[in-house]
Amino acid sequence: MPATPDDLFQRLEHLKDALPDESSISLAAVLRFISLAEQIKNDIILVQLGNYNPSFPPNHLSPAIIKFLAASCNISEVDVPIYWSTLKAAIWTSTSSVHSQCNDLGGYFESHGHKHGIYSDAIYPPHQTCLTADCLNHKKLMETSQRPAILYTLSRGPIATYSVGLYCDACHMSFHNAYYVNYGVVKHDRMRTYYGNVPSILHVGGHQYVEVDLARLWRMQSVLAWISMSNCARLYNVALSKNATPPRGFPFQFHLSGDHIWSAVVQISLIEDLALYNEVLMVPHGGEHKDRFTAAIRARNLRIQFYGQEELRHYCEKCTNLHFDENGTLVRKFSVVVTDGVTVGHPCCAVHNCHEPLLNNRDRFCQQHLSLRNICAIVGCERAIVSPAKTCELASHKAVEDAYTLRGQSRFQLLARLQRAHLSNPTNSLPSEGPAEMPNDNEDFDCEKKLRAQFTRRRTHNEQLIVAPCGMILGRETFYGAEGVATVVEMIKRTFRDDSIKPNHIFYDNNCTLSYMVRNDPYFSDIGLSVDVFHFKCKHSTEDEWCQQHCNPAAFEDLVGDDGGWRFNSSIAEQTNVWFGGYQSICREMLAERYTFFLDEMILQKNRLTYRKLEDESYKPRRWPIAK
Repeated sequence: MPATPDDLFQRLEHLKDALPDESSISLAAVLRFISLAEQIKNDIILVQLGNYNPSFPPNHLSPAIIKFLAASCNISEVDVPIYWSTLKAAIWTSTSSVHSQCNDLGGYFESHGHKHGIYSDAIYPPHQTCLTADCLNHKKLMETSQRPAILYTLSRGPIATYSVGLYCDACHMSFHNAYYVNYGVVKHDRMRTYYGNVPSILHVGGHQYVEVDLARLWRMQSVLAWISMSNCARLYNVALSKNATPPRGFPFQFHLSGDHIWSAVVQISLIEDLALYNEVLMVPHGGEHKDRFTAAIRARNLRIQFYGQEELRHYCEKCTNLHFDENGTLVRKFSVVVTDGVTVGHPCCAVHNCHEPLLNNRDRFCQQHLSLRNICAIVGCERAIVSPAKTCELASHKAVEDAYTLRGQSRFQLLARLQRAHLSNPTNSLPSEGPAEMPNDNEDFDCEKKLRAQFTRRRTHNEQLIVAPCGMILGRETFYGAEGVATVVEMIKRTFRDDSIKPNHIFYDNNCTLSYMVRNDPYFSDIGLSVDVFHFKCKHSTEDEWCQQHCNPAAFEDLVGDDGGWRFNSSIAEQTNVWFGGYQSICREMLAERYTFFLDEMILQKNRLTYRKLEDESYKPRRWPIAK
């Protein structure tokens, strides 16, 4: 436990008695000594002999550490061992330094530590002994690797430091700050296995490290303010870096990129997610950092696709009406959901309704349809192209491509004019990260006869959301070809395949078509299907007899409250779409797996905020139990 004021006072008395008469003592020097020694505890352990037990403070300090503490605390090098002998017990049992939170100690490391190889915030494994359960080596690990690193912090900006890896020659495990690697297996099979707890620092690529609190901030910035990864990096570099510069001789510059932000958000999201299932994150040790988490991302995407969103089984007093008998037993529930589409999408294969992912966001076809790149782009034509064109030898087809190319050039010219016109009031002071995207759907061209062509990739059509009236997002799917009613029907059946959570009423702006389509489907026999109040009043014809008879919300008594008003917020999907639609520009160039992971994580974090809000407003959010 940390030392109490009484303990500290006693140690000061002991220190005063132990120091030579000619040595002066000040409270500031003592507190600074304690704070600095706490920060370099791992450095103190690192240079001890192999038979040393890190659970106890060592008796001696290295010459470099003595010089650093003496210069920083303005005491003689002869007095440092006396300070250490008196204060080491309090230093070793402290979990965090109160004093270091009140004082910026970075200047002491720069002035007196760097020349001795001592940096603040050095990044170490959680222990300096082997953590392998069946390893016979119980001594302090002696084989180390050290390299310069940059630690990006929330409150202190970027910090030049170094990272340390420790190796056990008995079991061939290499330990790092957030994970360990088994070097006893062949190189190709080596994996990074993360420790069970959430690390305080994440390795985001190369020599870059970030505090986990900073990663959580970036994630929440995306949830609440639709800030992209690249803009999170720009914001940090401009506003949170404190104009820090690397010390002289340090080999790297302070600069965060969008890729670093993405890596941090992915890692904290995966680690937290797997912890819910008592699992740990495992990723390949080799290969490029940008590809390291692809398999883990894919696994989580598939799990959510199969089992649904975290709050799929949600209910509360704002979205579900519960009926109890006189004994307090639940006899009936009436739950409502709303579904709607929102125009957010990602690049996809040029073949209509193909769900296979692109290998690159500039590809035109997926791997399965790659051979079609040698076929004429005119819809219905199966002739081979005349390279480098995307059309065959027919003059009319060549004319279509010429018109397409010319229109593209004109579009760039018009966009340039528009950009110049908007310079007086730009929406973003930074240039676009890539060229404007060419039209990517099959389009009509008026040549000798109207022809349709598909010169580029397509984009997915929309995201379909299922939302509870309380704002909880229960389901999301990507629709590729169109927001077809039959596709919505299949999505509803997949999402609510468990009868215990099947809603009793579904609002959908095209329920007049959907309800007619499923009129003989047993699945929908006990589900009310109506159009939400706004669309029914404003956008549905009074002459449509089926719609008026079967989709009028006023025909469903459970939708009406005791006061005669509407019991549920049927416009919640439109309101949720406003939030969800903010990701359109962020996601437009993401490949399918990254896109799915990002949106699922945004929904998960948004749902957790909604859950806390419902709790605060006493709506008693809960989850239906899983039927055994």
